[in-house]
Amino acid sequence: MAESLMSPSSESLRIVIFTNIPGGVVYATVNSVLRPLGHRVVAVVTTPGPAKRRSTSYLDVVAAVPPSVDVIVTNHPERLAAMLAPLEPDLIISGGFPWLIPDSVIALPRLGAINMHPAPLPKYRGPCAIEWMFRNGDPVMGFTVHRLAGEFDTGPILAQGQVAIDDDDDMGNLIDKMDDVIPPLLVQAIERVMRGDPGDPQDETRASYAGMFDPTWRAIDWSRTAREIHNQVRSWTGVRDIPRGAIGEVDGKWLTVQRTRLPLAVKGVAGAGPAGTVLIHEPDRILIQCGDGPLELIDWLPANATSV
Repeated sequence: MAESLMSPSSESLRIVIFTNIPGGVVYATVNSVLRPLGHRVVAVVTTPGPAKRRSTSYLDVVAAVPPSVDVIVTNHPERLAAMLAPLEPDLIISGGFPWLIPDSVIALPRLGAINMHPAPLPKYRGPCAIEWMFRNGDPVMGFTVHRLAGEFDTGPILAQGQVAIDDDDDMGNLIDKMDDVIPPLLVQAIERVMRGDPGDPQDETRASYAGMFDPTWRAIDWSRTAREIHNQVRSWTGVRDIPRGAIGEVDGKWLTVQRTRLPLAVKGVAGAGPAGTVLIHEPDRILIQCGDGPLELIDWLPANATSV
């Protein structure tokens, strides 16, 4: 990151982070940006999540936060304004928090609240943006920092960036690609907030919603194209409440296919036999015929057909 972006600010902010992302990733990323600027994280808010999206990810968040920082674990966001008021926060930064943050909480910090969303807003509002980018075969992954508003992912935009999505990318290395993109976007957003900049309104005519998948999307139909199945497999990311991998029948056995590869040598070239025919079956790879040519399976586990 350019040195100028990480120069200490003339004003030190007290910041509260809202997150439910596994591994404490959001806390670590945000804190690494804030500290050189002279800002301080005074609390982290996390949650097991709503009834339909329960997750143990909050345990990772709690474990990642140092003892000097307060941690609030709650299933009642409407109570947070009263709990956070004594901390006198200047700004809230949210990333991967599954509850809609109430207006009373957004209004509490003197500079308001901002959110980090892994999508090119207003496209892909909602909880499964990256999953839908994979499913749709998008060539790039967008990232947006925006002000919080009364509905999920609808507030004015403060900063945006993107990285390319390559054929071999999955959730893990796609997030790794964002490591160099997110910090300068967050710095830009904080600078705009400190200047009192309201941000740029989202274009509602371009808005789309990235909701949870229908379970039927997890069932592999080998008659689809190899690329469609490749994107299907990696769209089941295994993050939070999303299971990992798609489920298909291979040589009479049900497998949870967790990773695939489009073979360069045979991409777009028809193999032998109808869709679903196993062309190669080795301990570390399976080459299977799809609707338009072969696909290589490189990571799988036994599965129960009833889980589809």
